[in-house]
Amino acid sequence: MQRKRQNSAVDDKMKLQEILDIGLEVTQVKDIDILLERILAKARHFTNADAGSIYFKEDNTLRFRYTQNETEQKKLPAGKKLIYSTFSIPVNNQSVSGYVANTGEMLNIDDVYHLDDGVPYSFDHSYDKITGYRTKSVLAFPLKTHDSEVVGVLQLINAKNKENDIVPFETDDEPYVMQFANNAAIAIEWAAHDKGHYSQNGQNGGAERPYRDKRPCQPRGIICCGNL
Repeated sequence: MQRKRQNSAVDDKMKLQEILDIGLEVTQVKDIDILLERILAKARHFTNADAGSIYFKEDNTLRFRYTQNETEQKKLPAGKKLIYSTFSIPVNNQSVSGYVANTGEMLNIDDVYHLDDGVPYSFDHSYDKITGYRTKSVLAFPLKTHDSEVVGVLQLINAKNKENDIVPFETDDEPYVMQFANNAAIAIEWAAHDKGHYSQNGQNGGAERPYRDKRPCQPRGIICCGNL
């Protein structure tokens, strides 16, 4: 079913301009962590998503790398950041994000607790039970490079309307989110190329330049978004 938003053409122009701005940042911002966090935040803002995450594809595994969750963030004191456990998901058709990475297809799901009959993927409810968070609507896109290689997944969770109720993601927003996914893939691809360049040229003492990863990772940390 097509779900169209009621925004004006002015809103569309503003969204297109912001997408162009993000595309420019991809070519200028050197810190991949800052860039991908910003892309995730913008994608959430566009769709009014309560939460979202980015996974990196490493061989046949998706690794949870970035997350944002407004509901959980509001529970913390000012200035505190979410602490979450890192985990990995096999790239196969058994989970939502695994399916997206494996097939290269996007998914727009109204309610992960009530999936259509016959779909190969399922939702792992255990993560919602751990955190008390209720995952409902999900919009997930593959992060594809210019040669269509899938390098990760951008996943948005729980779209909200003006009354702050959780609603399905609107189909009109899918092309915008696809652009954010494309920009994220370009950023990852460039960062990987830059990392290899440093290693090959013996800079930084001959060591590879790693991704800056200063996010807290605790074995018992909060998992902000379900293992989709």
